Amino acid sequence: MRRDLAGRAAVAILTALSLVLAPAAPVLAAQAPAPSPAPSAKAPAPPAKPPAAKGAATPAAKTAPAPAPPPDGGWPRGYTTPSGGKVVVYQPQVATWAAQRHMIAYAAASYEPKGATKPALGSLKIEADTKVAVSERLVNFSDLKITESNFPTLPKEQMREVVDEITAAMPDEDRVIGLDRVLASVDRSQIMPKNVEGVKADPPTIFFSSKPAVLVNVDGDPIWSPIKENDLKFAVNTNWDLFHHEPTKVFYLLHGQSWLQAADFKGPWTAAGKLPPSFGKLPADDNWKEVKAALPGKKLSADKVPQVFV
Repeated sequence: MRRDLAGRAAVAILTALSLVLAPAAPVLAAQAPAPSPAPSAKAPAPPAKPPAAKGAATPAAKTAPAPAPPPDGGWPRGYTTPSGGKVVVYQPQVATWAAQRHMIAYAAASYEPKGATKPALGSLKIEADTKVAVSERLVNFSDLKITESNFPTLPKEQMREVVDEITAAMPDEDRVIGLDRVLASVDRSQIMPKNVEGVKADPPTIFFSSKPAVLVNVDGDPIWSPIKENDLKFAVNTNWDLFHHEPTKVFYLLHGQSWLQAADFKGPWTAAGKLPPSFGKLPADDNWKEVKAALPGKKLSADKVPQVFV
């Protein structure tokens, strides 16, 4: 195990060194003097471009759209410690993510105490309970602990202070990492879907019609209520005017200013013929005002009858 941890620490330190020292090459190249050009025969001047016509539009320079910032703000991240030192933490490499709730990760880091001339490079082992925000593509690891640290150039008695400084320097709102970064490094075979009892995931019924259709919503089976001194009953658990005529066992449905009928309330529905006299005996009150206004109803041709889904 010690050899394994030492190997991880060495990889993390090499990563940090490569990240810290990489910008030096272009800086040194910029400081080097440009070589003097070799003498050559004077080249002929290029032909002058003809002047643009008056009022002609000059093509605008095309600029590439700026790339969208990463959801977690990007890595590495620099902080100032309470004592005035400087800390840089590089992107954690996730080792395990048990049940997508507890994460163990390794990160390269640099620590520069106040007044130091150069940073000390090392590695951190981070353990944290996580929360996932799928829509934002973020994993929150604010409840973190640095369980191991390795900075070879720092004395061992200073390590506890360094760990406390780094922990205190990282604000809670910065303790997030992109979900896609985590999934890219974790073994996805460890992510096992689990069934949650009590969650109903049955697929809904899909209705399809190639002609005009209506959807009659009924909360369960129709609950029929009698009408005083009438042989019609109406369904109380729907916002449609749905009736059942008991003597003939026929169902009637008001659609706009026209009437449909069916032998079963689920259909099929056809254009209604002459309505039973019971409709004319409905009480003269506001409850039946719209129904009575639609009597005897507008006739519908067969091609105008909508598909009715209940």
